[in-house]
Amino acid sequence: MRRNKLFSTVLIAIITLTLFIAFVGLQVQAAKPQHPLLKGAYRIDKEDWIYVHLEGDPFQIGYQHGYLLADNINISWSAAIHVYWSENEFGDQWYIARDIARIYIWQKLPAEQKVEIEGIAAGVKAAGYNWDKWDITAFNAWADIDAYWDAYFEGVHPSGHIPLHHWEKGCSAFIATGDATADGQIVIGHNTWAGYAGDGYWNVIFDIKPNKGHRMIYQSTGGCIWSGQDWIYNDAGLMVCETTGVPSELEGYDIKGIPLFARERYAMQYTDNIDDWIAVMTYKGNGAYANEWLIGDAKTGEICRLQLGLKWNITRTFNGFFGSCNQAKWRTIRWEQLRQQYYGKITVEIGKIMLSDHFDTSKNVTAPSRNTICGHGEEVGRPSGAYDGKVTSSSLVMKEMGMWGRWGHPCGILFNATDFLAKYPQYAWQLPYLHNIPSKPVNWAYFTKDMKP
Repeated sequence: MRRNKLFSTVLIAIITLTLFIAFVGLQVQAAKPQHPLLKGAYRIDKEDWIYVHLEGDPFQIGYQHGYLLADNINISWSAAIHVYWSENEFGDQWYIARDIARIYIWQKLPAEQKVEIEGIAAGVKAAGYNWDKWDITAFNAWADIDAYWDAYFEGVHPSGHIPLHHWEKGCSAFIATGDATADGQIVIGHNTWAGYAGDGYWNVIFDIKPNKGHRMIYQSTGGCIWSGQDWIYNDAGLMVCETTGVPSELEGYDIKGIPLFARERYAMQYTDNIDDWIAVMTYKGNGAYANEWLIGDAKTGEICRLQLGLKWNITRTFNGFFGSCNQAKWRTIRWEQLRQQYYGKITVEIGKIMLSDHFDTSKNVTAPSRNTICGHGEEVGRPSGAYDGKVTSSSLVMKEMGMWGRWGHPCGILFNATDFLAKYPQYAWQLPYLHNIPSKPVNWAYFTKDMKP
């Protein structure tokens, strides 16, 4: 197995990691775009985030996306393939994802999403990389592939199939409104939990201004036309995030359903209220990526919790607080404590504090832990946990589509890959993609529409 192919010494692993980080640091977007399709698009690197503005028709947006983020696409998805699709005795399996994308996913996408993906592939190629439209489609469908897995193998390997891969996902999030907040407006916050190697390059903030539909801002990685990290808002005042996991009675798959990423992207771009968002997300769902969505409408102050699988449950209010953490017991308890502590006082700044919280209810102590809102899996020998934080409010979204974000643990503690590997050399197989997050100490950064280089 690939995990057993360790370097002979930790020293070699550390040297390899150091050289790789130095190499990546030199990969700066140095090209001066001249192509007409790049008109209006630009990229800003800030506090270890990549902010990219894209605009135009679907192919133009896709081309800008692929060209400006080609370096991020290449490293991010090389990392994901290495960690999630090449880690067992069956060897490299990315061809399976490409096949599922081609056979099951592509035919179910709206025409303009297909055109945008074609544009991404063209932009990546123009920037000197070789990812094609089936790679790009599979990248986008990472959360959907499970739904089509058994059907694919019934046709390809009727006597048995390769074990399903596992993406390590989970998050902590909250949304509050009315009596719960200091001024009655909505405040929403989210941190993403995943593996630091396979998911450690999802540090892109997209600002997309399409010719049709709403302008939208979302967090993702290069190549994705939807969030994936599920931190989204648009110029109509819809504010959305999610954490993975819903009650088992809501789960299941329907291979005739529409892929989740296609539904999310359509809802981001074409809805302006909670009812329509729910209608799109629950229409012909395939059941993939069962999770709990937190949705707010800045125009009305209403918030909603949508537990979405093949079936769904909905809770809505104009006064209240929803904490969410993919059913993790200790964090669920902590969210209730934080709700009581801050009810009526919640602001964006309090949101940052809550997402950075280190109180471990399993031990009744305050310390970095895997059981805390700001998750630190490295404390128990796992290179995974909360590697970002984002917060915004009704007023920030409606005024200038603004948000605060911190790349790395929301608390600001650096994950040091060299130190981790010295203690847990069995994870050297994740090199060269296991890296420091962030690359250096960073602060919370403010992002808004129309930021300029």
